[in-house]
Amino acid sequence: MLAIHLFIEMNRLLFIFTALVLTVFMSCETDVDLNADYQDITIVYGLIDPNDTVHYLKINKAFLGETNVNANDLAAIESNFNYAADELDVTVEEYNKQNDLVTTHTTIRTVNEIPKDPGIFDNSTNVLYKFITTSINRDNTFKLKIYNAKENKEIEAETKIVKKASVDDPSPTAKWRFWASSEAVDEHVVVSTKPDMGRVQCIVQFNYIEHYTTASGKPSVEKTVEMNLGEIKTTTSLGGESMEWILKGETFFDNIVSGVPSPSSIADFSHRELDNISMQFNVAGTELSTYMEVEAPSTSVNQDKPNYTNLSNAIGIFSSREIMLWESTIDPQTQNQVNLHNETITRLQSLNLGFCFGTTGVGFPVAPCVQL
Repeated sequence: MLAIHLFIEMNRLLFIFTALVLTVFMSCETDVDLNADYQDITIVYGLIDPNDTVHYLKINKAFLGETNVNANDLAAIESNFNYAADELDVTVEEYNKQNDLVTTHTTIRTVNEIPKDPGIFDNSTNVLYKFITTSINRDNTFKLKIYNAKENKEIEAETKIVKKASVDDPSPTAKWRFWASSEAVDEHVVVSTKPDMGRVQCIVQFNYIEHYTTASGKPSVEKTVEMNLGEIKTTTSLGGESMEWILKGETFFDNIVSGVPSPSSIADFSHRELDNISMQFNVAGTELSTYMEVEAPSTSVNQDKPNYTNLSNAIGIFSSREIMLWESTIDPQTQNQVNLHNETITRLQSLNLGFCFGTTGVGFPVAPCVQL
């Protein structure tokens, strides 16, 4: 979701734009020059994550070709959509609350530092612009500035940084309960928003360790079943809202049954050791949230949707986001516990998926984990 596969979206946008300029007015007289004068159109995608120290910007250009040339063939030529090495001057300025310039981050143009997925566009070269910081001050404002000397064009955008959300429920010491008195029960997740947050997605992660027989010599593998509880949009950028998700007990067990293969299908299987449940929160900044809402598929008959960008003289998005991890403080290694209630653990064991808990000699609440 958030994370939002913006590089894929960039490719889609470039292809649509190219297809349009190549096919418009195809029914006109053949002796008319269908192509207008070339106009440089810059496409930018950049998200600052305050937890990262390396930040990447994707900067490309739309292109125009002759109408007798296939758009896919043009997309296979990287110079059609990549700016040359000396064509752009890209900086990110950082300002404090008093709007004083704190520092200027000069970007470095990289090629193939991150591999590009196969697709319509040439993937032999992946051009990204990056800057490195030791830390991100969430109270500061970041201003992107791009100067194209060849076109004498300036592009600007600015973003605030998402503040760190707080998880009100459950507490780090709580044990999740999905089964009680022989029936499934629901669990709630509550988060308080902070300023500059546009939307939050909650993913519950059921973690376990898969062990194999001693004779096989295979190392144990940590595995996870993810349960996406969906995303909630904020109604204000000022924070102070309470967001709540509900994970139904039936849904919890259904996800585990469908996401964990039968032990009989696993070669050299010994047992599965329960680990703590954790959570991942994908947080989008206000500009990114607006961009996602505008660019989402239309659910109405009217397919004529407005475009959104927070860049001047360019299209795309420059915003912030955060991938926030929540973990229990209960330590299975030293406390011989996981953050699951005893009845829930017993119910998991009854699913015949090979789950156990504890070390040899510890039989509570279910049989100890003993490697075959």
